[in-house]
Parts: sequence; structure tokens; C-alpha cells
Amino acid sequence: MDIKEMIELSLIHSNMTKTDIGNHFGVAQPNISRRIKTSKFTKEELEEIAHVMGAEYHSYFEFPDGTKFGD
Repeated sequence: MDIKEMIELSLIHSNMTKTDIGNHFGVAQPNISRRIKTSKFTKEELEEIAHVMGAEYHSYFEFPDGTKFGD
């Protein structure tokens, strides 16, 4: 699942819109839609988007032996 799909499904789950996220960041809906489409977000921005939706963002590599690299 790519970042675009993760955000769009999370917005549905949290009953929020792209406009809601754009308002939080102080940008218009078309601008946030463009960013979502291109998945151009820093890790910190993804964490903030998750926070606004009442969720947590985790990003890491996990191996079968339980070893994790990242968050």
C-alpha cells in the first residue's frame, strides 16, 4: 500500500477530508490533494497528518526474526 492509499483510507476511517488536513497545514484543498497524489511528505508531516486524524504513523523495516530498522 502506498502513502497516497494509506492517507485516503485513513481519511475515510477518521471521517475527515483533504480539506480538513489542508486547513491544519494552512494550505488549500487542491494543494494538499496534489501532495497526496504525489506522496511528497516528510516523515514528520506524515506523523502530523496521523496526529490530526487521531492516529499514529509508523514507518520501519521489519525482518522475519523481529529485527526492526526505522522508527
